[in-house]
Amino acid sequence: MSEENKPKAEAEEGETDPMNPRNVHQNNGSTTVEAPSLPLRKLNPLLYWTTVLYLVGVPNFLHFDDTGRTHGNGLFNLTSISLIAIGFVSAYILLVVVLLSRQFLLCRKVSVAASLWILLLLQLVLSSILQPPSRLTPYSVTDLFVSFYRMWEWILGFALILALYTRTPINRGTELIVELIGRLSWIWIAITWIILPIMPSQVFGGAGEGEVSTGHPQLGGQLISPSYLATLSIAGFFYALFFFPRGLKRVLGCTVAFVTIVLARTRFEQASFLLLLFLYAVVFSGKIILRVATIISASVIAALGLLFRNVILTYIQRGQKASSLTTLNDRTFVWKASIEAIKQRPILGYGFVSGAKNAIRDHWIHANWIPPHAHNELIEAMLSGGILALILILCIYGRALWVAWRTAYLGPRRIILLFLMILFLIRSLGGSNITFIYTRVGALFLLTFIGILADQTGLSRRKHDPVSVDSHHLSHHEVGA
Repeated sequence: MSEENKPKAEAEEGETDPMNPRNVHQNNGSTTVEAPSLPLRKLNPLLYWTTVLYLVGVPNFLHFDDTGRTHGNGLFNLTSISLIAIGFVSAYILLVVVLLSRQFLLCRKVSVAASLWILLLLQLVLSSILQPPSRLTPYSVTDLFVSFYRMWEWILGFALILALYTRTPINRGTELIVELIGRLSWIWIAITWIILPIMPSQVFGGAGEGEVSTGHPQLGGQLISPSYLATLSIAGFFYALFFFPRGLKRVLGCTVAFVTIVLARTRFEQASFLLLLFLYAVVFSGKIILRVATIISASVIAALGLLFRNVILTYIQRGQKASSLTTLNDRTFVWKASIEAIKQRPILGYGFVSGAKNAIRDHWIHANWIPPHAHNELIEAMLSGGILALILILCIYGRALWVAWRTAYLGPRRIILLFLMILFLIRSLGGSNITFIYTRVGALFLLTFIGILADQTGLSRRKHDPVSVDSHHLSHHEVGA
């Protein structure tokens, strides 16, 4: 081979080798070979780590009253002040980055169904301004301030993620989102297990303020809601399964995430996890043996479940009475009170967070605890912003699920985004993802939603071949934590 033909041949060879660390581009017949891509955290380091900090937040080291009837720590406490400080520091850094770069907040146009979110925001603002006085809760001048501040937290989360996303090369946007999902999930799993031996009663105990309490301790306790921890652990499990290197690291990662899900003892998340495992093995693994083995195993487990149904029922009850299952741990009582409130204001609702919470209290007849929200995404949406907010929430979920399913064939990054949207859909039946305050689950939802809609590559040319997430789907950027 002549010397002048060597570079072209090497470039063509690199283009066909998925593990080649070079980026090869062809332009007008000429081929150029670029240096290996930088890690995403090094492209925009200040904005990257600021976004990670805001997504992760801080653990709760205070012990709140889990009945929700009292709040001895007041509106401002160590945890809330820390979160407020992180929010304002993150907003300041974002402003500095935008001003110094002399660019707009969004460096390129992305599709995130912005009209739906803007309409939802405007509706919640209007409902909050026009929220009626509560019959049982004294008027407080901070109620409207709290509502607007909680909206600002969501807006800041959107701004940080989109600013970082649009400053990342367009062909690496989904990679960025999935990497942030992995970091958010595994940072919280690590925090939980590290603090557990130091503060066992705080990490492995009753649920946090206003949460539905159980008869058994749950991992997460008041450090982080067990439901949030289980949701993050499911994301961490599939991130480890798809992107950790094969061998001990992948096995250890999946094991730690699995144990965390089990010890969190949250029924909606555990049921979702089993469904996603089944969906992965039967639909997305691309392995006939795994599909057959999964179907056979599921049949055997179902048969054993009938034999040991008393043991399973005891586990599901979590030390409570059988009536806790029929009421979904008192959730049906919360739904009834919320629906009674909705009947009185179906058009506008009661406003974001503060107004909705007061409306539930006005119609709550039980004395064991006071719920802070409706424990259902759709009911909370209508309680907060009326029927328009309900329609917009349905459109947001429907749009994301449709695009996620249509693009899942593109590989493991798209599959994990689809799995998370299915998880959010199921857990929305028993709790709020986006219609309540900004939480770690809310941060995970924003990442998932933006990752699905911002890059719709391949939506119009969907393949019909079975999807495999085997090693040939993984580029060199996808391997490792």
